[in-house]
Amino acid sequence: MKRQRFSKRSTEGFTLLEMLVVIIMIGVMFAIAAPSWVAFLNNQRVNTARNQVFETLRAAQSEAKRTKINRAVVFDNNSNTPRMATIPVMGDSIDTPKSNVQNWQTLGNGDIKPGTIKINSVPAPASQPFDASVLFDTYGNVVKTNNTALDTTNGYKIVVGVVSSTNPRRCVAIKTLLGAVQEGTDTDCQ
Repeated sequence: MKRQRFSKRSTEGFTLLEMLVVIIMIGVMFAIAAPSWVAFLNNQRVNTARNQVFETLRAAQSEAKRTKINRAVVFDNNSNTPRMATIPVMGDSIDTPKSNVQNWQTLGNGDIKPGTIKINSVPAPASQPFDASVLFDTYGNVVKTNNTALDTTNGYKIVVGVVSSTNPRRCVAIKTLLGAVQEGTDTDCQ
């Protein structure tokens, strides 16, 4: 029977130096990839929010035509997470206080962390209870934006952006009185 010899020095496993080299390489790769990952997540967040704004505007326009009741889409940044709601409006002025709006919908459907994105409008609202608003009449036409008549020369934009930087920015632009809605990105949203 043969006896195996056991040496005092084992050749199995990794040395401390090899482990440190691997950890440093992983750290360098993570440092290179992290900013790109954050940018990717920010793009996804604002794209999701913009798509939701676009769909809500189209649904409100369609609902106004179907029910023959003016509909307004209103936006609020003052909560932790930006939110929007579609409300029926009598006449051509949005005078409903925020506290009376019952059907608030959180942008990103709750998947976006509070304080990550914000909503702006171009041009900015003068003095009204909401950060942005669009009013559709019973024919689906845009009656007012931010309680003023639509400027058909420059249009009206609802801009969704990341709070921590100027980019990425996404917007939904309303260019005509008929309510033609168009999506835009970074440079289109100024």
